[in-house]
Amino acid sequence: MHSPVPLLFCVIVLLATVTVGQPLNDEQMKKAEGFAMGCLEQFKTLNKEHLALLRDGDFSKVDGETKCFLRCFLQQAKFMGADGKLDADYVIERLSVTQEKAKVEALVKKCGVDPHPTDSCETAFRAIECYHREKASLL
Repeated sequence: MHSPVPLLFCVIVLLATVTVGQPLNDEQMKKAEGFAMGCLEQFKTLNKEHLALLRDGDFSKVDGETKCFLRCFLQQAKFMGADGKLDADYVIERLSVTQEKAKVEALVKKCGVDPHPTDSCETAFRAIECYHREKASLL
């Protein structure tokens, strides 16, 4: 499933796994696909290898471009504002649709990273990295 999978599908699976911890329904998948398409147009250097590593929780090859792609996606999903701050209330509202609210709140509290003073891409990456590391707590 790694190399022949289209890049867009990798992106959607990655972000679904990282942010929700379970498969998306059809409506969520369509929205995520739209967000990913818009962000991929801005970050053309991303490749399947980078996204497969991210999906598997390997952040060893994350670079600035990848971090800014993640910021773009979080902003498109309205999980992060233009100011680089994560919108914890909105994240809880959206993820609680498919997960137990108390568990989502605990995860968001644990991963509610303070915004980086000058680099919102870094903020997005740190949040995604934490969600990936802690997502088992949603199960």
